[in-house]
Amino acid sequence: MTLLRHTAFNPWREIDRLVGTFPSDPRWRPAFDISETDDAYLITADLPGVAQKDIEVRIEDGRLTVRGERTGASPDNEVRCQCNERPRGKFARRFRLPDNVKEDEVEASYKHGVLVLTLPKHEPVDTSRLIAVN
Repeated sequence: MTLLRHTAFNPWREIDRLVGTFPSDPRWRPAFDISETDDAYLITADLPGVAQKDIEVRIEDGRLTVRGERTGASPDNEVRCQCNERPRGKFARRFRLPDNVKEDEVEASYKHGVLVLTLPKHEPVDTSRLIAVN
C-alpha cells in the first residue's frame, strides 16, 4: 500500500486528504483502515463501546463523513469512576471520495464494535474528446 500511495495513478490521493477537523476529544480518534478490491473500496473502523444508534454515516458533496460518540460507563451519577483509561466523547472523520465510487450504493454494517463501509466502484467515464486541428 505504501508504494501505491506514491504513484501517479493512486485513486486514494483524494481520500488521503483528511478534510475535516471537527470538535472532538483529541484522545478519542478511532482507527480507520482503508483497503481496496477490484469491485469496491472498504473502510473499516474500530468503534468499541459505541452504540449503533450513536453512529452516523453521511455522503455529501463527494465526501464521506463518519460521526459518533462513545459515552461513559453509566449515564447516571450513581457510579463514580476511580480510573478511566478508555477515552470517550464525540468523534468525526471525513474523507474525500474517489470519482469512481457509486455513492448511491454505499453500504454500512456494524458488528462487534467494527464498522465496515463498502463503497462499490464503477468504471470511470472517459470525458476526454479529440479536437481536430485545422
